[in-house]
Amino acid sequence: MGRSAWDTERRATVWVDDGVEGLPPGMADGRYRCRACGERLVLKGARPSAKVQPHFAHRGNDGCSRPEQEALLDAADEVVLHLREQIRALPGVTHCATASPGEDPEHSSGLPPAVLARCGTTTVVIEAPSALPGPEAIRRRIRAVRDEHAGAGHVWFLKRDLAQFQQLAPHPVWLRGQKALHEQVAPNELQKAINEAGGHVYWLDGKAVLVPYGIRRFQHPVQPGQDWTNWKWRSDPRDDWRISKPRPAPDADTWGLVPVAFVSLTRTRGAFRPADAYQVMDDLYAAQERRITWRNEHAREVYAARATPPAEPEAEVVAVDPQSPPPSPVAAADGEAAGLRTRTE
Repeated sequence: MGRSAWDTERRATVWVDDGVEGLPPGMADGRYRCRACGERLVLKGARPSAKVQPHFAHRGNDGCSRPEQEALLDAADEVVLHLREQIRALPGVTHCATASPGEDPEHSSGLPPAVLARCGTTTVVIEAPSALPGPEAIRRRIRAVRDEHAGAGHVWFLKRDLAQFQQLAPHPVWLRGQKALHEQVAPNELQKAINEAGGHVYWLDGKAVLVPYGIRRFQHPVQPGQDWTNWKWRSDPRDDWRISKPRPAPDADTWGLVPVAFVSLTRTRGAFRPADAYQVMDDLYAAQERRITWRNEHAREVYAARATPPAEPEAEVVAVDPQSPPPSPVAAADGEAAGLRTRTE
């Protein structure tokens, strides 16, 4: 029993779970197409007198010629529909539907439908693919979103699995006076393509969203009047990193991830954005500037301390009693002679 079909008139995927009101039953002049094999489908159970639940069927009830692909599409649909219901429940969301910008059943991108949500004055197109297709399919979807939904944000929620989440060692940060650890990933080619095209790559982990910022590692140059040696650090103090935000820069070496609550995405009135994550990034940037300034100043202090010669020891001052008379010339001569004898004996 098929739950979905490609509607050639609406140019969108339709699900019988959403209801069949407005959809003509039967063949409908070939309006419905199988998303897996491309064959024309029949909408059954749409009439009020029907004794079966509404569903799409292949002609002759032979079933799809690509059952494995059909099963993958059904599984991907479950993710999208669940996400759609989550977004509909968020405060501030005034409209939520599904759309397939730029999709062509003759040359399918392999992407499930996206969720089109409106929050206040902003619109966002949200993708939730079980796996990313090739770069060209991604670029085609991004271009279609720009053409069909000008000005909309484009967000890609990826699954937090090893195939889409190349995890590295945790990244230590100093945040609001305390040390913290952020997850760190090495973005793959597809994630970079989305980011560089203006899309937002997030990872969805239950009720948490992981929002990336860029990490670019560098070494402080040695400037005149600086000494970066003998700091008694375990690592080279010249080794440092900079943040790129609110999205990773193309030259970022890795991505750090800020965890925020899913429900916080609409906390800012009239917008769909991870404002909490952006605040953390602002705090990281401020801490970075303080850290870089302190290291350069300390390098100058070390140089100044090593370049300053040690002070000469002060001569011992013998206190003289102002009441005693000065020694006579004879007594002084006897004292010098006695000292000389002592040194030569």
